[in-house]
Amino acid sequence: MKQLTPKAFADYLAEAAEKIRQDGFSIVNDKPINYGQQIAVQFCEAKASVNIYNGKKGLTHVYNGDSALKQRLLLLLEGVQNASEGLQSAAAGATVSNGLWAGSDESGKGDFFGSLVVAATVVDNTTAAKLQAAGVKDCKLLTDKKILELEDVIKSTVVDFSVLELKPKIYNLRYEQVAAAGGKLNQLLGYGHVAALSQVLERQKDCHSALIDQFTQSTVNLKALQQRFPGCSVRQQPKAESNLAVAAA
Repeated sequence: MKQLTPKAFADYLAEAAEKIRQDGFSIVNDKPINYGQQIAVQFCEAKASVNIYNGKKGLTHVYNGDSALKQRLLLLLEGVQNASEGLQSAAAGATVSNGLWAGSDESGKGDFFGSLVVAATVVDNTTAAKLQAAGVKDCKLLTDKKILELEDVIKSTVVDFSVLELKPKIYNLRYEQVAAAGGKLNQLLGYGHVAALSQVLERQKDCHSALIDQFTQSTVNLKALQQRFPGCSVRQQPKAESNLAVAAA
């Protein structure tokens, strides 16, 4: 694309801002920079920005901030094809929300008593905002009392959810089976994440993005889900509880 005229560039910036607002994000700053414009956005507690330059080679976009928001901005401003080609240049492990997105997390893998539980939720921009307003966040930052209070809120707010529980007897049996085959705990956890996410993705056909709270460097779980749901972008990242779908799970 050639360099835009000042009027065409101004029209493009107005259109970009409108797309961002329509997608549910708040524009917290919109200011001129050298050879272009910077648009800063926020969704819940996540923040990101895009610098849009209008140079001799045409429009150039440079993204900064929260990885998930960066990719969403890329999708909005550059189109699905360009976004797919640019995912490798975006932050590794980010998730792209396309209306609906899913997240999964587990609890109990290090407990001496109790069950191993893996949960998955599906949210959209509206339900994610409601969850954030209700106080949903990384459970390590919440008291047990608050977590119990949020249970019904989460179940009644999210688009969909699944909860899989391995009670001690079944957990021990499955762990022995995995260990006998040369596997470790992470493989058992992987089975749980795949199963929990599969349940909600089967029901929510329009969900094309899923994020796993990363507990291993292995990509086996990603490949299993990607093979089963080829239209869904499945990713994993450390400390994914910053994403409200994972936090709710």
